[in-house]
Amino acid sequence: MQTIAKLAGILSLLCCGLALDELERRSEYYRRGHEWPPRDYHPGTEGWKKLMERRFKQLKRIDNSNDKYNAFLSTVHSAINCKNFTENGWGLTKAPKPIIEALRKSLNEGLENEPKYETKTLAIETENLPFFIDQYDLNFRIMHEMLPLHEAWAGVELVPNNAYGLRVYRNNSHLNMHVDKTETHVISSILHVDHDEEGEPWPIVIEDFQGNTNEVILESGDMLFYESSKCLHGRPAKFNGSWYSSLFTHYYPKSWNEDHIDLENHYRIPPDWNDDVWNEESDIEELVSAGTSVKEPECDNQWCALKNSVKWTGSPEYGKVLSVDGVITNLNFPPHEELLELAKNRLKENSEF
Repeated sequence: MQTIAKLAGILSLLCCGLALDELERRSEYYRRGHEWPPRDYHPGTEGWKKLMERRFKQLKRIDNSNDKYNAFLSTVHSAINCKNFTENGWGLTKAPKPIIEALRKSLNEGLENEPKYETKTLAIETENLPFFIDQYDLNFRIMHEMLPLHEAWAGVELVPNNAYGLRVYRNNSHLNMHVDKTETHVISSILHVDHDEEGEPWPIVIEDFQGNTNEVILESGDMLFYESSKCLHGRPAKFNGSWYSSLFTHYYPKSWNEDHIDLENHYRIPPDWNDDVWNEESDIEELVSAGTSVKEPECDNQWCALKNSVKWTGSPEYGKVLSVDGVITNLNFPPHEELLELAKNRLKENSEF
């Protein structure tokens, strides 16, 4: 077991200027009446609780203290501290046709004009770095046009944060499972722009609030809503094809208090998080950290739950959202012309955007 002094050094590095040492953190844990194992999962479904209980047992077996603390930090956020805004955590729909057409045009022009490489990230494991097609003005426009769609799905007023892309994955790439930034990436979407005709289907994998692991095949124009800082997601299977491109759009609730949430995540980690205790659940597969992402190298495609995953393909029409158990909800999205007008009016009212 490491000393308090050594742990304090670890936390001073991890807490990004919070000046939080381990003794103070443990005191806050007890002062707030926390207990372990936790009882206050959000949501409180049996499936979500079972999923997170398994993950916490895996975290105890991570060797590296930095990796273990960071893994606890993101998992207590998603499992306990972060409220859920939707019933399932994900939903599948179609994007507006004019937006799809504009993105396809930008993608085709970018691929023809020798796109640059995306900055390397540990979550993407490949020898073929993704291409990155820079389209800031188009992304800014689309982010605001699609704001009402995300608000309708999440049921809460949102602040646009960023639209990222176009990312163009290449052959033999896989994206480790991860959650996104807790401060800003709360309600998000993956809009699949297009892929090469010869490429094999490459599912996005996402956990939901019922404890299911879902594999969703996206076709051009399909859009996956998801609670991105809460639901673990990735593409753990290797991509077999030439290229595959998506746009990632992120929002956070207007009432979001990121400083408060960040501190609460630190205070919620159990006092014995770094005790050298072998997990008695020896039948649980090893979880390995890779930066802010995770994988399970003992299993096929580095994720064990894929053997019992729920598979989805084919999105409903624009305005309707497909989710768990095949239930389709009609959210009555506005036509694109109204989205444009709404975006213009909102930008005028909110000069900070």
